[in-house]
Amino acid sequence: MADQTDTEEEQRTTEEEPEESTQEESLDEDIVVDIDSAADSETQLDQLQETVRNQNEEIDELQGLLMDLSTRVADDGGMGVCTDCHGAVVKTKGWFQPTTIECQRCGRVYHEY
Repeated sequence: MADQTDTEEEQRTTEEEPEESTQEESLDEDIVVDIDSAADSETQLDQLQETVRNQNEEIDELQGLLMDLSTRVADDGGMGVCTDCHGAVVKTKGWFQPTTIECQRCGRVYHEY
């Protein structure tokens, strides 16, 4: 009895091994590399990276303009907007300290007279 179960198990393992190798072969056959689509993907990636760089430059320029505008508005007695915390930027006059244009929320000093 024990010999029959051992031989049956051996037959099962030998039968399973060829199935695994045929599965690996079929997977290798299914893999196809399309060089044209890979080149197109790289081109699209390069274009997207260039677009991101351009947008970052524009964002930096706009933040600089906003900071300049906020400082000018605060200098004229108005109230600007802080580029860091979006708090109020106003001109403060000190008795013994220099007059400054600073954010009331975070304390960033934009200009000092």
